[in-house]
Amino acid sequence: MIVTDWQARHGLSATDHQAAFDRLTGRGYRLLRLTGYELADEARYASIWAVQGGNAWQARHGLPAADYQAAVTALARDGYRPVDLSVCRAGGRVLFSAVWEQEEGLEWIARHGLTGAQYQTLFDELSADGFRLRCLSPYEDEAGAERFACVWDRYAGPPWQARHGLTAAEYQREFDRWKEHGYRPVRVVGHPVGHEVRYAAIWEQSAGHPWRAEHGVAHADYQAHFDALAAEGLRLVELSGYRAGGSAAYTTVWEATPETDTAADPAAALVVPFLQKWAVPGLSFALARGGAIRTTRAYGYANRITREIATTAHRFRVASVAKPITSTAVHLLIEQGRLALTDPVFGPGALLGTRYGTRPYSGRLQSVRLQHLLEHSAGGWTNDGEDPMFQQLFLDREALITWTLDNRPLDADPGTTYGYSNFGYCLLGRIVERAGGLPYGEFVHRHVLDPVGASQAVLAGATAEERHEREAMYTGTDLAAPYGIRVDRMDAHGGWAATPVDLLRFLFAVDGLPSPADILQPASRTAMTTASAVRPVTPTAPGYARGWAVNSAGTIWHDGTLPGSQAILVRPDDGRAWAAVCNAGRPNSALGGEFDALLWQVQDLL
Repeated sequence: MIVTDWQARHGLSATDHQAAFDRLTGRGYRLLRLTGYELADEARYASIWAVQGGNAWQARHGLPAADYQAAVTALARDGYRPVDLSVCRAGGRVLFSAVWEQEEGLEWIARHGLTGAQYQTLFDELSADGFRLRCLSPYEDEAGAERFACVWDRYAGPPWQARHGLTAAEYQREFDRWKEHGYRPVRVVGHPVGHEVRYAAIWEQSAGHPWRAEHGVAHADYQAHFDALAAEGLRLVELSGYRAGGSAAYTTVWEATPETDTAADPAAALVVPFLQKWAVPGLSFALARGGAIRTTRAYGYANRITREIATTAHRFRVASVAKPITSTAVHLLIEQGRLALTDPVFGPGALLGTRYGTRPYSGRLQSVRLQHLLEHSAGGWTNDGEDPMFQQLFLDREALITWTLDNRPLDADPGTTYGYSNFGYCLLGRIVERAGGLPYGEFVHRHVLDPVGASQAVLAGATAEERHEREAMYTGTDLAAPYGIRVDRMDAHGGWAATPVDLLRFLFAVDGLPSPADILQPASRTAMTTASAVRPVTPTAPGYARGWAVNSAGTIWHDGTLPGSQAILVRPDDGRAWAAVCNAGRPNSALGGEFDALLWQVQDLL
């Protein structure tokens, strides 16, 4: 998330750091970076703080190695993982300092006490296995030998580089080299090796805020450097302190956040407080009128770990905004005569025949028609605490359908009750495959998305290792695990990742406006967006059509929520339209409603 209120400290004794910790946390600040180092034979601490929301967190400083390991083990049992780590030798003692967050997300590994050879071996093994270096802290042990502590995350992402053991001159050459190739520093740490100083750094080739980095800043000069850069409007995002000769020195990385300039972008005055309130790393939206996109914006981070900024080209999971896409594919097949609303779904000769399940089909099951799935009126499989799509996570999609038919009988006769059903739309994806003769994703791309210029949309993977190029990283809250759900089997009801522009280009193809031309016939489009009689529109409650929510004002829309993502696509009956996505989501919370309200305010403003 974007930070607008931050503070930093340096040169604090352990006692002073604890006092600052108590004071700042009491005022709502969160510890983002903590570095320990030796100054005048004592342990000193420097830190970066910000007012921002997020998951529960804890921090420790000045721990011996055994106590640090005990803390890692104990906190891991409660779902905490280290997100920042610093190790130093001060006064002859090796001291560990770290920050933990309670998060069910990425697979991670933490190690310490490694020799240089052991660290290099681990680096080679983990990087080859899809892990990325998050924190690196070289340090001297009690005997003065060089050791390494590190934290790794496993996820796919842009190219990255890491170097260690560099002299100041070597580091500067590497810095210049990677900067020339479009890389920016993610972490820079200095550390003493005997009477010399060495540097280690991590770079990433991704979009970032305007930045400036310094190394070798003497302790006596640091405050002046800090004041000058802060006066320029830059924010300190990375900091390390280290012994240098008889004193100390610092490495820093500073960044600007131009998207918080409300004079240049008045929408920031609405968006930034929302991001801060809900601890949302990044948000992207696009606004349109008359079938043409008129503005796009992106704020915050696609990946808060490396400060990769969100851009309008980043894809985000769109969750249930996939349903209008699937409904459009079904209606195309209806127009082609390959499907009919009255077609039975299960049983001999039906759309899915007897392919799924191992038990005899009930009369209710054989009464399910294609229209019931489109309108969420099949009579069961609802999106509640027992939603089949979030059960039996070890089963692939085909096996899950069989399990559901065998174990989850319908609760009511088809066509008599409304019950929002992700599973029903999963079945529609299988019907598209059978009737269209292509895998669901390929059919949708060929016949729905590619013809309208939305070809950047992709079917998202379940794990962080399956993250696509230019796809956001998702942040779980309250121990919700964005990478612990089977998004790979949610294709037709919640599996797409797209940009807001992709979503609007799709919408233009089914919005009924004369330009650009729709891909459905007017009668199909009207039928798809007319409320079902099973859930009629009332003045106080919207209705549901076939893959679209609708109301009496003529607005059609769909929103979507998954752990770690939120999306919305809206078209009022006045020629306007908008789409928005963000990489934090909290099912069954007020976040979705405030996200919707935010975008109504933004489009009114812009």
